[in-house]
Amino acid sequence: MIDDAFSEHPKVLSIPRTSRLQVVGLWTLMGNWSARQMTDGAISRDLVVEKGGRPAQIKALIDSGLWHGPDSQCDHPDDSCPGIPGKGELIFHDWFDYQKSKQEILDRRAKREASGRAGGRASGTTRRGKSASKPEASASPKTKQVLRESFVVASTTGEPPFPHPHPHPNPSMAELVCRRLFGDARDAKTTAQELIPMWQAAAGDADLDAELRNWFIRNADTDLRSPSAALLGWLAKAAERAARPGPKPVLGCSGCDRGWLPDHPETGIPRPCPTCKPHTRRMEAV
Repeated sequence: MIDDAFSEHPKVLSIPRTSRLQVVGLWTLMGNWSARQMTDGAISRDLVVEKGGRPAQIKALIDSGLWHGPDSQCDHPDDSCPGIPGKGELIFHDWFDYQKSKQEILDRRAKREASGRAGGRASGTTRRGKSASKPEASASPKTKQVLRESFVVASTTGEPPFPHPHPHPNPSMAELVCRRLFGDARDAKTTAQELIPMWQAAAGDADLDAELRNWFIRNADTDLRSPSAALLGWLAKAAERAARPGPKPVLGCSGCDRGWLPDHPETGIPRPCPTCKPHTRRMEAV
């Protein structure tokens, strides 16, 4: 959040006019990064340089008082300014006067999650009450026949007679897909939670988790003009395949989960099963 009078603040006007636009642009870019990463206004000098900042621009921000360096002085209270940084670090002056702290953000998220869980439990109780008040409908002869045939197949093969899609993707997989779509422009975890319902709607009865993994592996290094549109198109085709009658493709073997081993412990990248691989499918009758 930036004050609407920021451009006329004496600290901003103290920056030489010839470099003011670039210096304020760097200040804004790094402020956005700090807010997204919840560092409470702390940034490293190396990161600023990596983002395109120059030593003269960093000095201008410290001299103006917008940033603090290791040699700066500040007598503002801790609930306004994070303080003086250590060697190799920089601090946004009076960060807490305009931005929420990391703890405030986490507390707010926890309250929202708790409220959502409470609302879900209340809604479930209401639905169960309505269901209990209605007479149960008996299954049709056709439905009973399908269930009976399914039981026979399952008992003879030891495997489910039809695939069991996982509509809710692995959180780490969803975050990887979001980073592929938006880079570091958004918080991957929050964005994934917002987009999963749309992905589920686009994928229909297809296995959303498997489709996200396959799309990610196929397009990890592909130069896509519109990654979001490409993913939605992929999921739409998966929904069409899942809606077709007849045998359904099923991923996986006894040593993996639908064609995938656990994600790499360090990178979080999905690993295809070396036995059946993602493209290998076995057919099971529905």
